Amino acid sequence: MTETFDRKAHKPDWQVIIRWVGTALSIGILIWLLYQTGWQQVWEQVKQLAWWRIVGCLVLVFVSRLATWGRWHTLLQVQEVKVKWQDSLRLTFAGLFASNVLPTTIGGDVARLAGAVRIGVDPAVAAASLMADRLVGMTGMFLMAPFAIPALLQRYRKNQMSMVIGLAFAASYENKWWKKIKRGIEKVFGSFNFWLKHPVILLKALGFTFIHMAAIYGIVSLLIEGMGEKLPIHLIAGIWSLTYFISLLPVSINGLGLQEVTITNLFSVLGGLTQATTLSLAVILRALWIIGSLPGAFFLSSVIAGQSVKGKDELEVG
Repeated sequence: MTETFDRKAHKPDWQVIIRWVGTALSIGILIWLLYQTGWQQVWEQVKQLAWWRIVGCLVLVFVSRLATWGRWHTLLQVQEVKVKWQDSLRLTFAGLFASNVLPTTIGGDVARLAGAVRIGVDPAVAAASLMADRLVGMTGMFLMAPFAIPALLQRYRKNQMSMVIGLAFAASYENKWWKKIKRGIEKVFGSFNFWLKHPVILLKALGFTFIHMAAIYGIVSLLIEGMGEKLPIHLIAGIWSLTYFISLLPVSINGLGLQEVTITNLFSVLGGLTQATTLSLAVILRALWIIGSLPGAFFLSSVIAGQSVKGKDELEVG
């Protein structure tokens, strides 16, 4: 009995191992791309950016972060005990800090869930709100995905064989992955029932998602044009939606490395930008996400400790 328990206790967590290996591999590919393109060439692209573009990007980063807070705070307002905006704001930035700065497989959603439960949010509502938050965000990105279709079709015509091989490879895993996808969809929509009875709340949350996305597209546009290239805003939206969904694959820690490699390749292949520009874009965006998440460093410890802005007993009852 003890031997069986010890064997289970020492059983390797393959999901964690895959994420660490995937992160290391993605970062390695990014470094190799930087080396192939030339560090100097990438730096020359970055140096072209005017100071006002950098300031504009920083402003838009925090617009994006505040919009994600507004979305989750809106979704939390379905229980009788209303969460104060100060608490949800602290939890949001703590989660962003955990996702974008800390090298941990414990994502921002886990930090937000723990903090929400500690300040008095019903555990079921807290967990469901996070799933709804993710689903609303995915819905917004999904609506933008069609804008990338013309570029994908053009790429398909140029390289039909690669597309066929890719589809065949994906089909070989259809039976294996379909059950997991089906279970995930059922779980998400089961939790989403909380908000189907409150469509106004859902629409408000989706509105915050659109603000968040518009800020990201504005950042990307400012950076690309600042480096001497141009890309239509609708194509930026389409390519970014593909980047978003690829970055959700559980093969990297919080998308680290994977997102940068995806940005570099998709904006180069589908957007026609030079690799020096796309590499610079990927690195700058990662830096901006980190800067936009830094306020969470002041909140994470108190969130984990379960401290509220004004105390748990002062949550408003509506």
